[in-house]
Amino acid sequence: MDKELGTLSEEELEAIQGTQNDEHLTKLATGESAEVIKHDLTSEYNNVSIETDIFDSVSEKARTILQEGVSSVLNIPYQISYKKTDVCRFEALLSSKDSPISATTLDISPLAGQAALLIDSSIIFHSLDRFFGGVGVSTIGFTPNKKLEGSEEALVDVIGNLIKSALKTAWQPIVVASFEKDYSTNNLSELRCFTPGELIVLSVFEVSLGELSGLIQIVYPLASIRPPTHAKAKRLDSKVKENEPASNDWASELYEAHLEIEVEINATLGKFTTNLGKLANLQVGDEFLLTVSDSIEVSAGKTPLFSGISGTVGESFAVKVESIKNT
Repeated sequence: MDKELGTLSEEELEAIQGTQNDEHLTKLATGESAEVIKHDLTSEYNNVSIETDIFDSVSEKARTILQEGVSSVLNIPYQISYKKTDVCRFEALLSSKDSPISATTLDISPLAGQAALLIDSSIIFHSLDRFFGGVGVSTIGFTPNKKLEGSEEALVDVIGNLIKSALKTAWQPIVVASFEKDYSTNNLSELRCFTPGELIVLSVFEVSLGELSGLIQIVYPLASIRPPTHAKAKRLDSKVKENEPASNDWASELYEAHLEIEVEINATLGKFTTNLGKLANLQVGDEFLLTVSDSIEVSAGKTPLFSGISGTVGESFAVKVESIKNT
């Protein structure tokens, strides 16, 4: 820039004119026109990357634990499914949710900031109705938008503890956080752990029971949760590279999986022979003399495995290996 005239140089003008955008035209200090790029901060999060594989894995693990917890503790046959994890601004979440809603902040130290647990009010009211023997449908005076209080808040604590346990276990390989409850409200706008324009990571779960459906959402501060998830992804990536070639890993994993397959074993205590006529006229109460060998032959299907002697272990009948067959 020419300091005396306060105008842009030819090189500066060319640089600005090179960033053309038809949607924005402005006047330069020299009075000349040039087209420049319009910078939209609201679309900035479109370029923010998160390790979706990590979040998907953590969320699916949490879903499995939560599903078991709800079934065993509340005895409610809800079907919980993990939908997705996205990045957005907190103000976008605010505009998409109606109050009242169960909103609880969760401690994620040693990470900075807090996470938030959001539960649709319809889930709370239907869960409460079924918990006390109802059928999970609206009753007289029931409205899914009324304020949560009393027994509803108690049920929120129960569900919150189940979710806390699920999140704590699911996140443990990445970061050890307590996910302890800090603050609860029925109004999402009352949460002070996020600023409206702050970028957040939003994991969404759908809860369904018949025609009923609602959402459980976990909100993480992007600035805090992104570093450990990226670090975990790098560790996993380096581990894969160290163990190349991948085909060897695959063969090893396949072999380990085969070792878990259950095999039915047969132990022959003795044998007897008879004729076809007796078998054709077999009746309840018929007796056959069994020739018992000192050695029991053990096989898997038609494959002989070993010979052994019979005995007991505690109150159970058992076989002790004497000699192994060469197969």
